[in-house]
Amino acid sequence: MRIVHISDLHIEPAPERRFPGLMASLERDRTAISRHAADLVVVTGDVTNYGGRYRDHLVLARDWIEGLDAPTLVVPGNHDLGPSPARAADNPENEAYQDAPYPETNFGTIFHPSPVITRDAGPVRVIGIGLREGDPDGVLPRLERLLRADTRPVILCGHYPVVDTREVPVSSEFGSAAYLPTTAPALLELIRAHRNVAVYAGGHVHVNSVRRIAPHCVQMTAGGLGPGASSYRVYDLDARGLTYSTVLGSGSLTFWEAEMDVAPAEGFSLGTPEERTGRISWPTSS
Repeated sequence: MRIVHISDLHIEPAPERRFPGLMASLERDRTAISRHAADLVVVTGDVTNYGGRYRDHLVLARDWIEGLDAPTLVVPGNHDLGPSPARAADNPENEAYQDAPYPETNFGTIFHPSPVITRDAGPVRVIGIGLREGDPDGVLPRLERLLRADTRPVILCGHYPVVDTREVPVSSEFGSAAYLPTTAPALLELIRAHRNVAVYAGGHVHVNSVRRIAPHCVQMTAGGLGPGASSYRVYDLDARGLTYSTVLGSGSLTFWEAEMDVAPAEGFSLGTPEERTGRISWPTSS
């Protein structure tokens, strides 16, 4: 069983305002991703730059994802579904907040009307969640019921990291604390309370990272396939666990090194060798 994990496409109609040339790069990546013959493609948010405000941008992203010709599970990021009115006040176009039930939001009408979706993937259950600050859509109670009802290992997919991906200001300033200050800690507490959650897969910070967040669970983020660090994950699952590898995309292999005062140290965007390739065992029931 193979899962491909991609994140942070940041699609917008041509001519791209924020990342010129991005769509041409993504077209090359879509061809490469399709060759992996994935049983499931997980997309952990920010499929657009301005989808929270412009519905047609999400349609364009949906069409790109459907072109992968594989089953998919797609969750929203802050650019697709504004996480809070406070964020929208500071970023009215990038993170437009829709004061509406999830099924009525742009993302809900284009991708899936439920903020909690599930897929079976061989020995595991894959669960995707779309979170907003304060959890107005009741995601966390629904997720807890799912985790209690099924003892299979779970790969949980969301957009926002629940712990910092790097020990530098980039992670704290653009991590979950700035977007979901109360809801992300509640999600982390829920993950730690349920031993069947083996992997929390996310994106948002545009770095390829692996962080242990509980004895039974690791947080794995994929790079930003569109603007950089252009990379994605391949997870090969078996009865005992999963083997993960990192595949480079056709775009820039850095992101924050150019955006902020971050030293271009080896491994900042793409991670250490252990973060790029490794093995995770499913948690035991004891």
